[in-house]
Amino acid sequence: MKTFVKASLLVLILAGLLNSATYAQQYLAGASLNGKWGFIDSKGTWVIKPAYEDVRDFSEGLASAKEGDLCGFIAPSGEWVIKPGYKRAEDFSEGLARVRDEKTSKWLYIDKTGKQAFSQEFEYCMNFSEGRAAARASSNWGYIDKSGKYVIPDKYDHAETFSDGMGRVALGKVYGFVSPSGEWALKTEMENIRDMKEGLAPAKGKDGWGYIDKTGKVIVPTYNEHAKNFSEGMGAVRMKGKWGYYDVNGKMVVRFTYENCRDFSGGMAAVYDGKMWGYIDKTGNMVIHPQFDKALDFADGLAPVKIGKAWGYIDKTGTKIIPVQFDDALPFSRAD
Repeated sequence: MKTFVKASLLVLILAGLLNSATYAQQYLAGASLNGKWGFIDSKGTWVIKPAYEDVRDFSEGLASAKEGDLCGFIAPSGEWVIKPGYKRAEDFSEGLARVRDEKTSKWLYIDKTGKQAFSQEFEYCMNFSEGRAAARASSNWGYIDKSGKYVIPDKYDHAETFSDGMGRVALGKVYGFVSPSGEWALKTEMENIRDMKEGLAPAKGKDGWGYIDKTGKVIVPTYNEHAKNFSEGMGAVRMKGKWGYYDVNGKMVVRFTYENCRDFSGGMAAVYDGKMWGYIDKTGNMVIHPQFDKALDFADGLAPVKIGKAWGYIDKTGTKIIPVQFDDALPFSRAD
């Protein structure tokens, strides 16, 4: 009986291991060498050898890649899933990607087989998010659904991608947000606004930039020179040429210190002290001291950094995991 139980447990353990391996997430990063782009894994091994004029991050299992003057989409294996045939090809989002037609220069949407999703084409459009996509067929903007039908009329001077259940729009001198049904979710008296992220949006008043919440309440006073969207609970703001960070409660966590900065990712943000780039944590502590000519976001525990004229990848301790060797590099993205 004991032998049977042990054998059964062993089978279950092995099945679990196999199941975990089957569903293990694969992350790849675009990198260029000698003028050509490909993709590497976390060890720096070429999974897709550099052969393309340009690439974008993987999104929903496919990556835009440029061969000659035209773009298509490749799988993590490097095989063409959608052959090059477009002037531009953007990321897949909610099963569709926007591409620019080679002949008409119009924008349209395709599915993952390369089939045009619907006949309507646009002067310009955005990625789908929350079932809606901002699109402009002529002079005005509205929102379409996945059949290509305008579900929010094209009457706005500008419209942006839905986030946090709200779409940012401009109509005359009014800046605000609409709901998925097209009703005003929030009208503001601000001179400008940015997307709602994590419940807050950068907003420009008469004296400068700050943050408002979904009700329009000012959380950070609008007197800063500039403000970026929130990321991982932190919003970057600039005052007198220096950048710092606020938290979601409107408290300044990182004082105005840096010449430049990036969003938080993986609990850390790249910051520029005027000479070199390093990384801080959410308390403002310098975790990786400034030593890089350029530094990008962490993803899957690694971040691209530039030292001199070449790029490599570091981990969150600042240790070089993939040696500096590339002409250019992108952050890792999930490829499956």
